[in-house]
Amino acid sequence: MSITAVGVSSVSDRTVPRSAAVGLDFLWLELTNRCNLKCVHCYTDSTPQTGYRDLLTAEDYLSVMNQAYALGCRKMQFIGGEPQLNRDFHRLLVASKTIGFEFVEVFTNLTRLDDETVHFARSAGIGFATSVYSDRPEVHQAITRNRSSHARTINNLKRLIDSDIVTRAAVIQIDQTSAEIQTTKRFLTDLGVWHIRDSRVRAFGRGEDVLSQRSQMSELCGHCWSGRICVAPDGAVYPCVMARQWPVGNVLETPLDRIVQSNALKEVRTTIHDTVWMPKLAGGRTPDGHAAEAQPDEGEEPSYPDEGEPTPAECPQTCIPLTVTPTCPQSCNPTPVTCDPIEPTPEDEPDHKQPTPEE
Repeated sequence: MSITAVGVSSVSDRTVPRSAAVGLDFLWLELTNRCNLKCVHCYTDSTPQTGYRDLLTAEDYLSVMNQAYALGCRKMQFIGGEPQLNRDFHRLLVASKTIGFEFVEVFTNLTRLDDETVHFARSAGIGFATSVYSDRPEVHQAITRNRSSHARTINNLKRLIDSDIVTRAAVIQIDQTSAEIQTTKRFLTDLGVWHIRDSRVRAFGRGEDVLSQRSQMSELCGHCWSGRICVAPDGAVYPCVMARQWPVGNVLETPLDRIVQSNALKEVRTTIHDTVWMPKLAGGRTPDGHAAEAQPDEGEEPSYPDEGEPTPAECPQTCIPLTVTPTCPQSCNPTPVTCDPIEPTPEDEPDHKQPTPEE
């Protein structure tokens, strides 16, 4: 589907934010469209049978990582589908650190986790993220449509915590009550998970059926206008994992640097900035709303939202997970910035340090 076909107009008469024009700060790398679960809200429509879309080889993925690193990207997340179903998962995980990526995270359902992965993640400072839908197995498993998923996910979550691996969890609200969400968050805190956020389901993929509405750009959080891309298993490139209706190229056809600097990416980033980010800001809503992915600042204790605080947060569970500044507590930007949607100048940058996964 072309950019024009989905309603992204020319940027010739619009002011393009600097970071929307070019740049790559964060890379989502989808290692497979297959998943051993069949979650009712999955934005990629993944099932155990959707591997027919897996076209990239291990060498292709290595090439993409090297190209991204050459463009200055130092932060990435492996995702899927279920990324651990890729037979080259461990090889690619090791390569991410060998290449030099400073922040590496695996977003996984945690129903599988081998000792080799745990040992390497601990030694290399690799983080993990997962979704837990309820403290009650029957509720969680009704969403994943897998009768053993809750026990396996929780057991592996405990293994990561016991191994001192930085791990975060998102609680996605589908039909659970707010009270149930808070109970699940307390359950996760009691397990030892420090970084917990909640979010709502988005109208993408099977989420369209859950919400009985069509996908539209306004369902995006708004942050993907700046510095990030997703590379899917068929080579398609999107401005974020949720933005599959707005492809900007394919790494099997075009080098990554040309895609990152292309008018196609510039146009869709600018449209997201103008039609998603700015209206939310003008309406008095923080356009980031990435509570599901943001980690607490260094030393911050897990907390529960007050009754009047907006919850669930407005962000997919897979957005950038790095620590945020106190001035923008729900942001998922990879570097400390204020909530102002215009890219800050160097003198405006906060002077406090962003913790690394090891911290």
